[in-house]
Amino acid sequence: MMPHVVTSARSFDVVVIGAGPAGGYLAGKVAAAGYDVALVEEHREIGEPIQCGGLVTPRVFEYVRCKETIIGAVHGAELFSPSGRRLVIDGHHTQAVVVQRAMFDRAIATDAVRKGAHTFLGAQAQSARREDGRVAVSIDQDGAPRTLRAKILVGCDGVRSNVAKWFNILRPRKILPGFEVEMTGVRGDAGFVKLFIGNEIAPGFFGWIIPSGDTARVGLCVGEGNAYAYLERMLQRPEVKQYTKGAQPILYIAGGIPLGFPRRTYADNVLVVGDAACQAKAVSGGGIFTSLTCSDFASRTVIEALEANDYSARVLHRYHKAWTKSIGKELRKDLAIHESFARLRDDQFEELFDIFDSPEMRLLIEKKGDIDFPSKVGWALIKEDPRLLKYVGKALRAMIVKNVVV
Repeated sequence: MMPHVVTSARSFDVVVIGAGPAGGYLAGKVAAAGYDVALVEEHREIGEPIQCGGLVTPRVFEYVRCKETIIGAVHGAELFSPSGRRLVIDGHHTQAVVVQRAMFDRAIATDAVRKGAHTFLGAQAQSARREDGRVAVSIDQDGAPRTLRAKILVGCDGVRSNVAKWFNILRPRKILPGFEVEMTGVRGDAGFVKLFIGNEIAPGFFGWIIPSGDTARVGLCVGEGNAYAYLERMLQRPEVKQYTKGAQPILYIAGGIPLGFPRRTYADNVLVVGDAACQAKAVSGGGIFTSLTCSDFASRTVIEALEANDYSARVLHRYHKAWTKSIGKELRKDLAIHESFARLRDDQFEELFDIFDSPEMRLLIEKKGDIDFPSKVGWALIKEDPRLLKYVGKALRAMIVKNVVV
């Protein structure tokens, strides 16, 4: 799959750490512009281990051409309250698709290689430092140390980004621990995701069942604590067992959602993108669309910097300005929404189910719901029923004043 495996070349225009969607996409865009790009991945196989449920909107395919990795389509959601009450939201047409995540990541990386990027697989980045106006990256590839030098280093290395740490870029304010199990034999309508809400189920977030072809991904994130233990308890609840009784696990997946909004996602010679830059949606935990969007901004800035032969923070700041002024606005709102609802009690969640379980509110959600831009339906819901204002926190209330007239 990867014909350009480098054994001797050590100097590149750009070194990208992390071959997930953000890293693979950026490597391909910059390589296609005619620059030498190294794509460094610590695992021997791109896409492994799987890091998320693979639920994305069709918008991601505006960036990447890998629709062959789609294994399911979703048009609605079944939501369960803390007491097990069920609320059905049906968009009646495809709202999201499920991708085979490992294949998805590999397809993006394969495209990057076809465009000229070089891969270092099984290569762990050990350290990085500025050296004579460049960056020297020390890697260990299957026990063999080597140094890669680059004009620009891009960290797409995930929630606990080493690149961010090495160059004093703000780390996540908080990482929500998550655990997921892929199961065979899960029942239920494959056109609906199932969401489970409540402080006994998943305090600070929610649980889910995502249909994925012949299997389903059952998981949760929590504000704090042992996510695996919470998942074990969730699987024993009646509203979950109606779908999972008799199902068998075939794969366990651990991960985390980075929360925060970094003041800086750049430094001299350095950018961070994706989870490394906290570019995940705090409401849903999804990060593929947002990371690809930000990776697109990053690739443009990198190409501009290479053309100008200027890799200073002054130039690379353009990336930070671009993403924070666009998708960053939604991410700020998502964070405020998350912080408001993460503190609610179970009786308050039940009250919200009372509010949402009306024909008018369900219709509004079905018409305007968008998992990439959840604040849009949020503002509309508050205008429809101002009782929702009592559940919001200070940060979200300040945003509402600017966005909604009630």
